[in-house]
Amino acid sequence: MTSTNQRGTYYKNKTRDWFNSQGYTTQLCEFVCGRMIGPGRIIYQKKDVFASDGISMNGKELIFWNSKHCTSKNSKSSQISSAKKEYAQFPFPKGVKVQIIMWTPRVKQPEVIDCQPE
Repeated sequence: MTSTNQRGTYYKNKTRDWFNSQGYTTQLCEFVCGRMIGPGRIIYQKKDVFASDGISMNGKELIFWNSKHCTSKNSKSSQISSAKKEYAQFPFPKGVKVQIIMWTPRVKQPEVIDCQPE
């Protein structure tokens, strides 16, 4: 059984490779920060830049994207709504695209969900 962190990293890299195969230049937008929780103890957390796992561009468009994976419809709808709430915190300009890239196990092409915050 893989951990949630490993599964998330797998789908993030899969999304990056998918964008690159379509002619985009892609950078992952995540950093790790440490937090002291006691004497000599640090926990590390991953933080997304602008609620996005990555940014892709091809000279015509700029896409902020967050990759998600789901196994059921309930999981899918809850992940979409949580991603939209995260994106709503930032004032994205009208010219950029904000997308959720939804992967289902054993599927080669993702579902792309546009979610430009209002």
